[in-house]
Amino acid sequence: MHRWRAAMSPALKTRYLPFVLAGLIVGILYSVHLIFCQRSTLQYMDGIFAYSDMRGNLLWAAGIREQGWLNAAPYHPWTNWMQLIAPYGQWVNWWGGEQVFQQSPLYAYLLSLFVPKHLFLMRMLQALMSVGTCVFIGLLAFRLSGRTAGWIAFWLAALFSPFYAYSWPFLRDGLGWFLSAALLWTLSELTQAEWPSSRARQFAWLSGALLGLGFLARETFLLLIPLTWVTLGIFAWQRQHWGALARVAVATVLTISPLVIRNRAVNAPLLSTSNRFVETFIYGNSAHSHPYEFDYPPEAGNILTGTHARPLQVVFATIHSHPDGFKGWMKLQCLKLLSLFDPFESPDNLSFYFVANISPVVSLALRYWMILPLGLAGLVLSVGRRDSHYLWFWIFLPVFLISLLIGTPLSRYRQSLVVFLIPWAAYFLVFLAGLIRERKFRYAISCGFVLLAGWGLILGPLARQPRNQYERPQEYMWSAIIFYQHGEQQKGNAMIALIRQKFPGALSPRSRPADVK
Repeated sequence: MHRWRAAMSPALKTRYLPFVLAGLIVGILYSVHLIFCQRSTLQYMDGIFAYSDMRGNLLWAAGIREQGWLNAAPYHPWTNWMQLIAPYGQWVNWWGGEQVFQQSPLYAYLLSLFVPKHLFLMRMLQALMSVGTCVFIGLLAFRLSGRTAGWIAFWLAALFSPFYAYSWPFLRDGLGWFLSAALLWTLSELTQAEWPSSRARQFAWLSGALLGLGFLARETFLLLIPLTWVTLGIFAWQRQHWGALARVAVATVLTISPLVIRNRAVNAPLLSTSNRFVETFIYGNSAHSHPYEFDYPPEAGNILTGTHARPLQVVFATIHSHPDGFKGWMKLQCLKLLSLFDPFESPDNLSFYFVANISPVVSLALRYWMILPLGLAGLVLSVGRRDSHYLWFWIFLPVFLISLLIGTPLSRYRQSLVVFLIPWAAYFLVFLAGLIRERKFRYAISCGFVLLAGWGLILGPLARQPRNQYERPQEYMWSAIIFYQHGEQQKGNAMIALIRQKFPGALSPRSRPADVK
C-alpha cells in the first residue's frame, strides 16, 4: 500500500482529486438527506398510505419473497376508486389474468431483496442510484460537449432537489432515470467509437444489457428497443460492419430472457410487463381529466365496461368522451404540455413540498423550473448548430414525451425529462461562457435576457397553480396518525394544530385523531 502511494505522482494525485472531492460532497449531501428523512415520519409513510404505489411495491416485493422468483400471483392494487367501478374479479379479467404483472417488475424484484427488515438499505441503494444518475449525466455531457460541460452537468444533477426527494420513497422512478442516463451515455460512446474495435464491442454489449434492463424497469423501453435497433442498423449499413448491432440485439434478448421464461411458466403473454395502460390512458385523457393533477374521471367505469378494457377501443372511447371529440382531446394535450412549464410540483404518492419541509437539501437545492430554461436554450442551440452528437436525444426524447402524455404529467414523472435537459443546460452554459471569453458581450447579454424572460414566464403566466395551494394536508394527517400510533401524543396534537392553521377546513373543529384519513 505504501509503495502504491509512493508511486503515485503529484500530477496523478491532482488528476484524481476533483473526482474524490466531488464524490465526497455528493455523498455528504445524500447522507444528510437520508438522516433527516429517517428521523421524521417519512420512514413510516410507505406503510400508512394504503392505496399508494409505495405501499403496493412493498406488498408486491413481500409476495415475491413468499412465492419465489416466478411470482405466479403477483400483487395487484385494487384501490378505493377501482372498487367503485368493478369487483376484483372483473378487474382481473380486464388485466388479462392475475398472473400478469401490474407494472414492469425489475424494481419490485430488487426491493424484494430488502423486505421486510432491511428497508433502510434499500433507501441507501436508491440514493446510490441517484448518485449514479448524476455520474452518468456528467459522463454523457462530457462525451457530447467536452470536459467542462461534463462537470457542469454533474453538479447540476448533484444539486437537483427532485433527485433527492424521490430517492426516498419506494418508487421505481429513480431506477428508470439511472438506466436512461446510463443507456444514453453508452449509446453515445458506441456510435462515436471506431467500428470494429474492442471499445465498440464493450459498449455494444453494455448498451444491449441496459436496453433489456430498461424494458424490465419501464414500459417506455418497449418503444425504445426497436428504435435503437433500427438506428444502429443504419449506422451498421453506413459503416459496413454489423457486429455492434448483433451484440446489442443479443445482449438485449439475453437480459429480458428471465421475463420470457417466467411468463411462459405462468401462462402469461411472453413479453408482457404491465397491465396498467388502459387505466393510465383513461385518467390522463378523458373529458374530466386534469392536465397536471391526478383525479380519476367519472366516465372511467363506463369506458372500461363498454370496451371490455381492450386497449385500442379504450383509446377511441376515451377520446370520444370529450364533448368536441378529437379537438377537445388535443386541447387537453396542449394543457398537459403547458404544465411541463409550471413550477408547481404536482404531488403523487408523496408531496415534494412536504419532503422539502423535512430535508434541508431538498429545500435549498435546484428545482425543475430553474433547469428548464437552460435546457431548452441548449436544445435550441444544438438544433441551430445541427449538432449530430445529440442524435440519441432526438430519438429518445419523443418517446419519453409520448409516455409522459399517456397519463398525467405529475411531478415525479416529468423528472424523466431532466436526463435530457441537464446535458443541454451544460451545453448552453459552456456556449455562454465562450461568448464572454471571446468578449462578445452584446450576444452574451442577449442570451442572458432570453433566460430571464424564460424564468419570468415560468414564474408568471405559465404558473397556473396558486402558490398557497402547493402543499396538501394528507402528509400532515398521516404524520399525526403516526405520532399517535407511536405514543407521541404531544407531537400528534401539535401536528393537528398545524393542520388547522395551515389548511383551514381540512379538519372539522371536533375531529379526533382517529377520524384523520
